[in-house]
Amino acid sequence: MNTIRILFIFGCALVLAACKQPLAIEGEGDIVELTIGERGCALEEFEAGWSRCTSNDVVGSETLRYRGLPRPGWKFSHWDGNCARESPAQDCLKKYDKAWVQWWDDNYPDEEIAPLTAIFVPDSDAPAAVSYITSRFGAVGRVGFAALLDAMFSANGSYRFTSQQAATRNYFDRTPASFQRQKTSLLLTGPDAGALVPGGGATAAGDFLTLVDTDTGDGEVSVAYLMPEQSRAGQGAFNGTYFCGHILSNGQSLFSRASMDGKGGGTLVVLNKRLTGANQASVSYKVSDDGTTTFDYAGARLAGSLSADGSVFTATQISPAVQGAGICLRTSGNKMVANVAGSYFGAWISTQPVTGVTELMLDTRGQTAETVLRDSAGGRNYAIGQNFMLVKSTGQIETRDADGAVSPDGRIMFIVQTDPNKYPTLIVYVRRT
Repeated sequence: MNTIRILFIFGCALVLAACKQPLAIEGEGDIVELTIGERGCALEEFEAGWSRCTSNDVVGSETLRYRGLPRPGWKFSHWDGNCARESPAQDCLKKYDKAWVQWWDDNYPDEEIAPLTAIFVPDSDAPAAVSYITSRFGAVGRVGFAALLDAMFSANGSYRFTSQQAATRNYFDRTPASFQRQKTSLLLTGPDAGALVPGGGATAAGDFLTLVDTDTGDGEVSVAYLMPEQSRAGQGAFNGTYFCGHILSNGQSLFSRASMDGKGGGTLVVLNKRLTGANQASVSYKVSDDGTTTFDYAGARLAGSLSADGSVFTATQISPAVQGAGICLRTSGNKMVANVAGSYFGAWISTQPVTGVTELMLDTRGQTAETVLRDSAGGRNYAIGQNFMLVKSTGQIETRDADGAVSPDGRIMFIVQTDPNKYPTLIVYVRRT
């Protein structure tokens, strides 16, 4: 069990008109703030002493609602700290007044403020849960952002993002949400179990998920790719030849072939691109024990995760100037349109920016038709149109205006749009079951 660590001593700063209310955790769980969802303290952040936990600045007058959410095998016990009397058992209501903050600073400048501590205890009946590494790319308005997040999906149908490994911004929505995987592989998501809509795709084994944020009500849209956290991942799994798709917020999009040596290096050849640029580059990469992977080429860094068998790499490009999303699938030796034909649920994003959940249907003659189930323009149901798809034995895919690839096991596919007359677009598909 983790013990409580009092990391700093805090007061309320008059010059900043802010009060520092530290958050602490005993046991294993997270603290989420439900009013706007962006505050809070994940277990990993608390253990690392992040300022999100140790400072947690409250500016001016605010009413906050913190909730203690347990990790697998644990349950919430109680709060240690000052909570409003009307606080529900799992929640702690905190009300701050700007005038009080200033009065406190004037009268008690050296007084220590105790942390608000969420207490968790072991629970053998807790629902099972799986931790995922999440690569997210999206936009707030027309400004792009990228983030590499940790997420947790529980068997009770809830999920949440817990901590942030890297990002182009310092906040993310921690509010718990609900999900349900349909037998078809369509993933339904929503703020609660009674308001679920098409939100992505999920393999039957749960080892690959896509999440699509199409709700423009908060001014933000995004697509995320998720794979389970591992414990003994290594460089050797990233080995062989791959087809890769990469879109960037600067208008570039690329379809490439990469050869990885299983030792942290390789080469990349660009087969198609939307804008001018280099046609080949050396590659360096690093795979951490949990599967978190960085992939560097031509000055770009993709950060994401590698599947356990090394056949799938998904990532986001995290840099202040340029953001993006990417995927690499290992090549095959036995693919043809006959064994790739079927239906797929797509996570669709363009740098316009637009996002959508689509269903692609490919017949044995190579003819395709794609329908939008939900998109960021409000969920219109309309046909994207028909196309033709050529499938090569290596898993490489060609259409009339785009390129892509299918994974060796046939469960995952991507299409990247490199046409200079169209926005950079990446669609990552999960095969319908």
